[in-house]
Amino acid sequence: MKYHGNLTACLLAALTLLAAPAQAADPDYGVPLPNPAIPDYVFPAPETALLTAVNNADTAAIYRHGWGLWASLTAPTTRTAYGIADAPVYLTWLTKQDLVNLSTAATSATPSATTAGATTRAAASGPGRSLGLKPLSQLRKFGIDSSAPKPKAATRAAAVTPDTQVFETVAYDPTAAKFINDNKLFVLSTIQALYTAGQAEIPTFPVTAVSIKPVYKIVSQSELIGGKYYAMPAWPGTPVVTAEIVTSGYPETAWPGCVYVDVTNPGASKSTGIDGACSGQTAASTYGLGDFINYPVTSSNVAAFNAEGYDVAAGDYLLLMAMHVTSREMAEWTWQTYFWTPAPMNPPLPSSDAIAAAQPAALSMPAAHYAMSIGYQMISPNQPINGGNNDGKPVVVYNPYLESGFNAQVFSVSRPVTDPNTGVAWTGQVGVETNCMTCHSLAAVNFGTGGGTGYATTFYIGRNDPIFAGTVQTDFLWSIADVVSSQQTSSAVKK
Repeated sequence: MKYHGNLTACLLAALTLLAAPAQAADPDYGVPLPNPAIPDYVFPAPETALLTAVNNADTAAIYRHGWGLWASLTAPTTRTAYGIADAPVYLTWLTKQDLVNLSTAATSATPSATTAGATTRAAASGPGRSLGLKPLSQLRKFGIDSSAPKPKAATRAAAVTPDTQVFETVAYDPTAAKFINDNKLFVLSTIQALYTAGQAEIPTFPVTAVSIKPVYKIVSQSELIGGKYYAMPAWPGTPVVTAEIVTSGYPETAWPGCVYVDVTNPGASKSTGIDGACSGQTAASTYGLGDFINYPVTSSNVAAFNAEGYDVAAGDYLLLMAMHVTSREMAEWTWQTYFWTPAPMNPPLPSSDAIAAAQPAALSMPAAHYAMSIGYQMISPNQPINGGNNDGKPVVVYNPYLESGFNAQVFSVSRPVTDPNTGVAWTGQVGVETNCMTCHSLAAVNFGTGGGTGYATTFYIGRNDPIFAGTVQTDFLWSIADVVSSQQTSSAVKK
């Protein structure tokens, strides 16, 4: 989308308003994104180059950029994080909870605030950190418990019961984390002051800012088949949306088929198959730990990997199943999302063979065992930041492990996209019909008397849309809106 070249006066005023005294010492924000040595890949890419690729439908350039980010995120470092030696870049970054802890210490009004702040800064980046794993939390705001049992598909065989639970966390690259911390963007009074001052948005993040949402499965030794095999569903691809999916979504409990992980095999397999009926482990449907980005749970890091409502034990493993990734290289951020798949060179929708074929040689296993869904626009043709319309075709970009379970109840904002050639209007209803950019464009904190914003599927929406009246937009990051909104709720309850 087109870009307003200069910061508006209101955002400059917001920056002045949010300026804070320098802290005694910064936390360790982690390792910046490295150069993955992929030909023609640049980070941060000039916005003009990215928009040219979008407007010219240069998918080669777009796919290269998405894979370049993935290669950088998963590159090994010389750091130890959560007891994992040579941890990948992304694992060294501060989590949302780390930054919440920092903001809580910084806003403490007690005489020991300075000491508390120093202690929390050390804990945020020190050996005592927790990964902060939680069951999928984005549904909680709608009163939906994503970890509650859901109806299983009628085709599910009883021979094997796969693990359908996943856990998430949110983290930020060093420049994004520092920006949130320095500008106190996780503090309700900061956002409230912006609203009172008539500011429509928080300050704009630096172009190097990256936010991620990793999703994990926990392989418990106590639940292994024959003490050796871990069973989980395999994403079958985007389904035809039925009345049942509109009502119930398409959660993992409804995915047909299983794959198995042999926890005694630390290496990679040559498998690409699925046990279509979950009838039992076969060689073709069995994978090694080396087919996944995985982390062993040991006696030294067990506390760091404990999840909300789930205690891990030494001998368990964390498998990285998916990751949302967004970067502020464009005014509306870039959007790419990754998910594990049995056959990475022939991935199911919302990925494609063309996206898989664009994997660079620099991307090695196990990162190469993941598929990518990517989209740097809401609809096609691309629309301007403001003043666009919904004449075109939807661009669907979502992650099976994050959005497929969303039913129509989740989405409070819906608009049709009309094909100008046929006059046929299409309206997305559920998670498998969503677009990351559309949904995140609605990230905002509501201070007005109206209904505010909410989750959305796939359509164009401008930054000056009337729906934002009475809100402060949080620069496409729902994590900021959610943290601050929860403080609003807590404050209201206390009153």
